[in-house]
Amino acid sequence: MDKSCLLLLILFVLLDLGLESCIEHVWRDTIVYLDSNEPIFIGRPYGRVSRHLLHEALLRRCHEYGVMYLNSKVEKIIEGSNGCSIVVCEKNYMITCRLTTVASGAASGKLLEYDVGGPRVSVQTAYGVEVEVENNPYDPDLMVFMDYRDYMKEKQRCPEAEYPTFLYAMPMSPTRVFFEETCLASRNAMPFDLLKKKLMSRLDTMGVKVLKVYEEEWSYIPVGGSLPNTEQKNLAFGAAASMVHPATGYSVVRSLSEAPNYASAIAAILKKDIFCEKNSMMQTYRSPSMLAWKVLWPQERKRQRSFFLFGLALIIELDIEGIRTFFQTFFRLPNWMWQGFLGSTLSSVDLIWFAFYMFVLAPNSMRMCLVRHLLSDPTGATMLKTYLVYSQN
Repeated sequence: MDKSCLLLLILFVLLDLGLESCIEHVWRDTIVYLDSNEPIFIGRPYGRVSRHLLHEALLRRCHEYGVMYLNSKVEKIIEGSNGCSIVVCEKNYMITCRLTTVASGAASGKLLEYDVGGPRVSVQTAYGVEVEVENNPYDPDLMVFMDYRDYMKEKQRCPEAEYPTFLYAMPMSPTRVFFEETCLASRNAMPFDLLKKKLMSRLDTMGVKVLKVYEEEWSYIPVGGSLPNTEQKNLAFGAAASMVHPATGYSVVRSLSEAPNYASAIAAILKKDIFCEKNSMMQTYRSPSMLAWKVLWPQERKRQRSFFLFGLALIIELDIEGIRTFFQTFFRLPNWMWQGFLGSTLSSVDLIWFAFYMFVLAPNSMRMCLVRHLLSDPTGATMLKTYLVYSQN
């Protein structure tokens, strides 16, 4: 699931959608630690969104607008002879509809078609606890987005210290804190027991004494992978539509911000009544769905995603020192550039400038790594191809 906190962008999204009551805590600024005790200030407030309040608010709106639910498991979706779709549920219960949208998360392979030959799915994993503590080392007014400092270096090194993880911390008060040990991305899921062990070792080394545990969180977020086939009739949304950001693991911001336009596109398709029996002999009834798919995945979005997938593959290859070097370079970029990257507001052209600045500012070791990665990793060729296709259209 998504982390319960998101960058400033979601604050504006919630305000636009009238969901500001779901924000339960705001920090005045956000900080990052890499390999020194001097924090890097992001210059943005950070808001904690209550997943319970958000869930209740969305359900309340569904009730107000007459949304109906069926408590059943979908087995498959088939196409009827009249151009409609048939949703086959357990116990052979069938629902006929003109258009189906799949929003069942990342494990939607049996209900949707995905592009063949895409990148392998990677995983972001994390273990977190909200606790009452003694000796909280962090300022309650600041949210700790990433703490990559090596707290074990003064002690005997252990195998767990070699894994590139960081601490994510939200001080709710001087004594109540949410701590989370996060592996940004890996080919295979990092075991939760190892994440928990690393977190507890870190807190112990920092001198933090846990007095009470309020809540535990296990986070497993598939990142990367193929896009859905945007020529298929069935639609998708959220993780099922590959909307999870490959570089950060976030998806709630994009899902909330794009939902109104996507819903409008679907409504326009249904108003045209194309998926009915009298029109089933017209040109292929897949084409109307493509109008909605293009709202969700226009070529510009595909171009941006190919860039993020390239970056994801690079991060997976780096060890802890390489990741620190990467982020040291990242935060030397112009503010609008790295803030835009974190907020997902950079265009595909902006991302090219982002890569250029990164290369210029990076040390030689990182430059060599970037060039080698571009020439040898399949995501490099895919990114170049996607950009070239875009420029020709």
